[in-house]
Amino acid sequence: METRERNRSMTTRLSRITAGRKSSRPALGLVITTAFLICLVFYATLIRPSILGEDGPVETTSAALFLFATLLGLRTFFSKRRINRFDFQLILGAALWSLLLFLSEVSFGARIFDIEMPALEGGGQLDGGHDIAIILLRQLMKGDATSMILGLCLLLATVTAGVVLYQARHRIDRFAKDPFHFALLLHVTLVATAVLLDLIPGRRVSALEESVELVSASILVWAILVARRTWPVPG
Repeated sequence: METRERNRSMTTRLSRITAGRKSSRPALGLVITTAFLICLVFYATLIRPSILGEDGPVETTSAALFLFATLLGLRTFFSKRRINRFDFQLILGAALWSLLLFLSEVSFGARIFDIEMPALEGGGQLDGGHDIAIILLRQLMKGDATSMILGLCLLLATVTAGVVLYQARHRIDRFAKDPFHFALLLHVTLVATAVLLDLIPGRRVSALEESVELVSASILVWAILVARRTWPVPG
């Protein structure tokens, strides 16, 4: 009896390990594909620097993909698909988030409608979501009392976020096992990376930032397409 129980226990463990490896293969494939696409776009920008810049092919493609993700997400949200309440809210959030990114890419219509956006202290205009990070960075570099308070607040927020993420690591692991959820997490990671790269001056860094941003838009579209394929439509 003891031998049988041990064999059953070993079989259960092996099946769980095998299932975990199988479930991680699509995620690993998506990560590898993402890295390859970033390198490909980045290499293209080094060969043809003219495709960068405002309203250039790279930025226009990113904006178009974000707009497509918005429309696709809203269509999925209003469709009669059998999904749970959490994913129902998540697809709506993804659509609205994509709309915000699209508006940020087109400078909230400033260049299209020839609107003068508010000027930033230190140069530039407030015409995108990434400018908030630039404002915070410039404020921190002043070195006054306000900068110290802001720095402490950011440090506290970072530590708090780290603690929360550590405590929720098991939930995040379960969340990321779903292909749709994992693609969303990868997209958010890419957007955060692009924002950080935008703070670093340099032509090559700017090219890398645009490349990451373009691929992040592609991953968001992919995430919604995966959701549409996974969630059934009642016949």
